[in-house]
Amino acid sequence: MKTLFMNGKAFSLTLFLSIGLLPLNVQAKGQIAATDQISQQMTSALTAEISQWQQSQQIKKISKKISLQVPSNAGKFKTCSTKLAIDSAKGLPFGRVQRKVSCTSEGWSLYVRAKVALSAYIPVANKTLDRDDIVTAENLQWKMLPLTASDQDIITDDKHILGQAVARKIRKNKPIRTQNLSIPLLVNIGDQVIIEAVSNTFYANMIGIAMDAGKKGEAIRVKNSSSGKIITAYPIAKGRVETRF
Repeated sequence: MKTLFMNGKAFSLTLFLSIGLLPLNVQAKGQIAATDQISQQMTSALTAEISQWQQSQQIKKISKKISLQVPSNAGKFKTCSTKLAIDSAKGLPFGRVQRKVSCTSEGWSLYVRAKVALSAYIPVANKTLDRDDIVTAENLQWKMLPLTASDQDIITDDKHILGQAVARKIRKNKPIRTQNLSIPLLVNIGDQVIIEAVSNTFYANMIGIAMDAGKKGEAIRVKNSSSGKIITAYPIAKGRVETRF
């Protein structure tokens, strides 16, 4: 180890060089850099958003990967002495997202971008379903599928799919969206139906002909086959309608 003499005092050359090379913005012992602080708290915020979305959609299982893009100038900021303020979520918490991150105590703010890759365990068709098909349990299976920002209207609970009619073609192993489905028609124009009349004291039924098509609970016109009278009735099942008093 070499020794330097300055003003009559001896210094270690190694110590001298190391002091000269130290950056001016060294963090205090035990204190993390602002960049690390931003990364940690941004990741936590996105994780919380994803968890909240998962609960709202009643999804049993997901997988995620969060990749942050913290601006390079964040390295010049002082570590925030308080918790960072991160803008609340707008839209889905996956895909390409951006949040404003601010530090009130140090007076700085910046925008942080992230790419959130998310897969969810959701119900899908096990074969292509065409318009007017009725979705049954035999048509569905569960798969872990990657989601994109366009998947904001997907149906994640099979109870909202089963028994529904296909309004737009549903492709095999693709997310099922709300616009793919509609409430099925229980009665078509010209169908022979059973008209049920029920009250607290009696029950009667008769044969009629549907003058309108109708879904469950919709008011339609039905012609009584015996009397020829046209009445208002409400579909309650396939080929069955009821009168209401």
